[in-house]
Amino acid sequence: MDRLIILFLFSLLTACSEPRAPATQPLRDPAIMGALSERLMSDPDLVGASRKATILTGGGLLDGGLPLFGPDDKEADRARAEVAELLGPTVPHVPDPEPGAEQSALAGASTAASVAAAIPFAAKCAPQLTYSFAWAAQMPEAVPIYPRGQVQEAGGSDQAGCRLRVVNFRTPVDVRDVIDFYHALGLQAGLEPKVARAGEDRIVSGAQAGMAFTVHARRSADGTTEVDLVTNG
Repeated sequence: MDRLIILFLFSLLTACSEPRAPATQPLRDPAIMGALSERLMSDPDLVGASRKATILTGGGLLDGGLPLFGPDDKEADRARAEVAELLGPTVPHVPDPEPGAEQSALAGASTAASVAAAIPFAAKCAPQLTYSFAWAAQMPEAVPIYPRGQVQEAGGSDQAGCRLRVVNFRTPVDVRDVIDFYHALGLQAGLEPKVARAGEDRIVSGAQAGMAFTVHARRSADGTTEVDLVTNG
């Protein structure tokens, strides 16, 4: 009898006891630990940290992404410093051309294909155009994108007779800086560049020995400079 009572009391004690919680396992995944230990990208010290080696930023044909910069003097100074590394400390200023047509040929162009269709040397290749940011990384060496430019849209073709590149980008430097840069590049490459003006656009273009380019630059409402760069050859 005593034995039964002892067993009964033991069973009551066992039923009332709380199960022990499993021991907490420390987080061991190195990828997660690394991510958690990284500083937030909102850290002011990281703003613009990856921009020096990145020209392919911004939105594409169907993307309405906001620009990474506005009329930023510091960003403009960085861009001009990179121009100086390419062309020397002093880039000659191009005289401002006389007003030409009241409206730019690109005034109604809203896509890379419509830009190409409005440029005489590129019009025949416009139907061959395909869209990809990869085209912006395959510009002719003689006519690159302005340093630190933010690409908004890019199209191109490598079909026979149509080695076309059409890129729209923004930069915080002035329109004059852009025109001076491409005029200097055109001279350097023997493309006999000429400057013109049509509507709100300042234009520099040139061609020689199977290579042609044109640049349309205009000031945007947000204070940045918008550029359409078209090359063929």
